[in-house]
Order: sequence, then structure tokens, then C-alpha cells
Amino acid sequence: MKRTTIALALSFVLLASASCNQSREQEVSMPEVDYAVSENKDYNESPKSLRLKGADAETSASDASAEKTVETVQPVNKPKIIREGNISIESKDVKTSKKSLDQQLKQLGGYYERESANTDNNNRISYDLVMRIPSDKLDGFLTSVENGKDKITSKSLTSEDVSLQYYDLESRLKSKRAYLERYQTMVSSAKNVKELLEIQEQIRQLQEEIDSNESMMRNLSGQVNYSSLRINLFDYQSNLPMGSNSFWSRVKSSFGFGGDLIANIVLGIIGLWPIFLIGSVVVFVVLRWRSRRKERFQSRNQSL
Repeated sequence: MKRTTIALALSFVLLASASCNQSREQEVSMPEVDYAVSENKDYNESPKSLRLKGADAETSASDASAEKTVETVQPVNKPKIIREGNISIESKDVKTSKKSLDQQLKQLGGYYERESANTDNNNRISYDLVMRIPSDKLDGFLTSVENGKDKITSKSLTSEDVSLQYYDLESRLKSKRAYLERYQTMVSSAKNVKELLEIQEQIRQLQEEIDSNESMMRNLSGQVNYSSLRINLFDYQSNLPMGSNSFWSRVKSSFGFGGDLIANIVLGIIGLWPIFLIGSVVVFVVLRWRSRRKERFQSRNQSL
């Protein structure tokens, strides 16, 4: 009987101590949750996320993770494309076509990177042009040229994606500028001359790298923003298989060829003047010598 009473008393004491420990753990754990919420000043979750009990706590946690996932999504960077092209234009009035190209280029906000003119033996003018046209207006310019009076005999366009190179340079620039700011703030806290010189050397190297990367960025941006288009503008008679090959154009070319031939013959004869001069002197000397010899022969016969 005494053993049974003692066992009941011990079990009662154990149950009481377990309930006390559980209540203490709840009292200790609850302030930690409230403290974490109150200390996070940038906490912007909805009121549902503050309910940390049962199923409501799981729902609020999933809502919070979904909102954070949406916030971390960044917009896709715009692709950086370099476009270049070559076209050949056949025109019946090259000067008028050139003026039209000048006007269109000015209206589009472009410029000539290179401009050269050549004149052949028949006084036909051809132009070798390199245009820089805003990339978003290149297609419209080509369409206007194709729909014009002139004939495009050849056309080629190329595109190069430099997005990876561009955004890699951009990221490096941001990192190096951040490091440069840190080193600049360290100048005032240098403890001795040696440390100051080391900081200044790091600043110099970073500045050189930043200048180099900025130059590369400007070059890439210029190529991306302005497409390069090379144009060969020539007279339709310069390439008869492509241009007009009518009878009258061939007659005109024949007269021109005949005139050139006569001019070349006359110039060739004039160019031989040293030979004519030497030949004339030789003939004069020979005739003079023969004349004197004949006179001597006649005088000898008369004396006999």
C-alpha cells in the first residue's frame, strides 16, 4: 500500500514539472517571434503574414515567398545589335541622286563617315559613300531607296549581337567605380606615407581601367546606335550589262572610241618628235655628203 502511494506521488510530481517546463518554453519562444518582427524595419508583408498560428502561418509564409520572388525578377536587358550593309545604286542622273541621298541623310539625323567621287575617261561620275544612319531608321531609308527612281544592283546586310560584351563591360564599370569610391575614402584615413602611396597607386590603376572601359563602351554604343551603310553610286552607262544597252548608247560609245583613237594616234606621232628630228639631221648630212662628192667627181672629169 505504501509503495503504491509513493509511485502515485512521484508520477504526479513528474507531470507537474513537465507542464511547467512546457509553459516556460512557450513564454520564452513567443517574445523571440515578436522581437524579430518588430526589429525588421523594412518588413512590408501583409497582415496575414503576422499570423504565426497553425495553417495561417503556412499560408502567410508561402505568400511572402511568392512576393519576394516577384520582387527579385529583373527586366530583360535590351539587345545590342551592330548592323552594317553594302548597296550599289545605278542611276541615270548621278548628281541628282547624290543630292537626294544628302537630303534624306540630313532628315534622318545621320552623317557621312567617308565621301569620295571619281570621274572616268568619259566624264562619268561615281561616288563611294559610307553613311552612318540611326539604327532604328535604317530599314526605312533602304525602303525609300528601293522605291525610288534608281536601281539597286546589289545589296547585303549583316547583324552582330554584342549584348554579352556590352553588358559585361557595363557590369565591370560599376564594380570598378565602386572600388574607386572606396579607395578615395581611404585616402583621408591613411596612417603613413607608404600606405597613402599604395592607395593612390590603386586609384590610378582603377582610373585607367575605367577610362579604357568607358572608351570601349562609347565605341560599342556608337556602332549600335548608328548603322554603317556603304553605297556605290554610279552612272548606268558605266556598266552596260546592268544599265541601258540601246543602239544609240552604243553609237555614242563608238563615236567616243573613234575620237579617242584619233587623239591617241596624233599624240603618239607628236611623241616621236626626237626620232623625226634625228632622222632629218641624218638625211640632211647624207644628201650634203653626196652633193659634195658629185661636185668633186665632175671637177676631176673636166680637168682630164
